[in-house]
Amino acid sequence: MSIFLRIVCLIITISTINSQQYVIKRDFRVSYQYNSFSVFTNDEYQLIYRIETQYSLSYAATIKSILPLNDFIIVAHIDAFLGSNQIFNFRILNSLLGRWIDGRIYQQNMLIYVIELINFQQIIIELSPPRTPEMSSLNSVRFRDGQISYKILADYTQRTPWLSIYDLRLCSNEYPIELYLVGFAIVQRRM
Repeated sequence: MSIFLRIVCLIITISTINSQQYVIKRDFRVSYQYNSFSVFTNDEYQLIYRIETQYSLSYAATIKSILPLNDFIIVAHIDAFLGSNQIFNFRILNSLLGRWIDGRIYQQNMLIYVIELINFQQIIIELSPPRTPEMSSLNSVRFRDGQISYKILADYTQRTPWLSIYDLRLCSNEYPIELYLVGFAIVQRRM
């Protein structure tokens, strides 16, 4: 009986993790919000997050969780570190723990970003190299654990090089989705 319950729990856990897929669409460009995005459920019917960017002297972004009746809660905020174009500080509201998590993202090289969390955890963001000169290097991106090099936490891919629509897939529920949206916003700021 105990083995049967463990198998049922494992199946439920795997189906929950595998069902965490989202669609991210770039909004039409507005002068003060250059790279803003809307995050939908996998069926593309329900808007669940907004990523709004601001450019003045440096980069900043806010991620909002959309509530019913056009209300929202700010769940993450990103700021450039002292006006840098390669180092960013962020705060994420972890709704499961009910507290803010601080961290930093820095660009290690053209294809690698590193997320450092306050508790010394690292997540590596790997961009795929361009396949042809016409294609961007931002078509496929993986988030992997900094300590276990082959443990993929999440990834996103661009559907086509001509459309700004991305499929985000979470492979683990170890971190909140807001962390991956912060990474997405930082990587996409270049476009």
